[in-house]
Amino acid sequence: MTDPHCIRIFGATTPPAIPKQHEKSVYSVEIAVVEPGPKSRVLRQIEEDPLGQFLAGQLTERTRRAYYADICEFFDTDRVTPADIRAITFADIISFRNGLAALGRKRTTINRKLSSLKAFFRMMIAAQVIELNPADSTLVRGFRVDETLTGKSIDQRRLQQILEAVDQEEDELRQARDRAILYLLIYGGLRRSEVANVSWSDLTQDGAFYLLSLPTTKSGVPQDIKLQPIVVHFLLHYRDALITHGFDDQGKTFISLSRNQSRGKPLTDQSINHIAKKYARRAGLDRTVTAHMFRHTCCTLSIEGGAKPQQVQAHLRHKDLKTTMRYYENRERMTDNASDYIKVQ
Repeated sequence: MTDPHCIRIFGATTPPAIPKQHEKSVYSVEIAVVEPGPKSRVLRQIEEDPLGQFLAGQLTERTRRAYYADICEFFDTDRVTPADIRAITFADIISFRNGLAALGRKRTTINRKLSSLKAFFRMMIAAQVIELNPADSTLVRGFRVDETLTGKSIDQRRLQQILEAVDQEEDELRQARDRAILYLLIYGGLRRSEVANVSWSDLTQDGAFYLLSLPTTKSGVPQDIKLQPIVVHFLLHYRDALITHGFDDQGKTFISLSRNQSRGKPLTDQSINHIAKKYARRAGLDRTVTAHMFRHTCCTLSIEGGAKPQQVQAHLRHKDLKTTMRYYENRERMTDNASDYIKVQ
């Protein structure tokens, strides 16, 4: 039976001082040192391979690749150890940020890399590898980025020039493929990675509507979009051309037509971007055009055509309506500008 006068002290290594008024009382002091319990299997795995476990927790392959590149660039290795992580201070993060700026990296690129580091160190805190996040935004400021998206949308005249450039492509199969890609970008508002990952089996019909299932999205959650008849028309025309030229209509929809070892293999998201740029150059446009600009164009043309912002948000699958409106509002700011109302004789 425990002595009622016994004082149990957890984690102490020496008995406490006995209050003076109780010096004549009889006390026994029992020291109970509690050792930390064994770490869970998950925490042990994180300590054994911090970077690998961090990447395994990401939802999409694209995100994993981006995080991998950013973290390896910072640590200059892909074999990151707990000791490496504990040695990092916020001064190291600042030095990394300033070094990227000195190399002329874009502000958005630098901020993305800082976000990657912040997410990585946040997981290391949860895994009890470190106590504080050296990349926390209160310690390391990112660069201010202008949120304006003016110029990211392609106006209808230039858009028509791009589509006419596709008509001039001499290779029949390439023309069919590239037209289908551009119309899918314009009407579907897809990200280039989503276009590259489309498979023929993702195309379905629900009553009178044609749908495209997107199993791989930025959010990591499968989503569907409605396909307009004109898009379906060009997709089916491309499929017929594929079969005519000896390809099958199984697997990924958009394949490489290069005359090298990549022929017949799925296009990459970089290839989708290259196709958009190629026809913009052929159309003689004096500006850089990217595949993502077609997503902005989809938003702008939808709202200008009468769609409600909430409808466009759902179609583009934006989590926040503010993102949708940023796609559009800067264009509207130019077309209905306060200065348009100034009349000076």
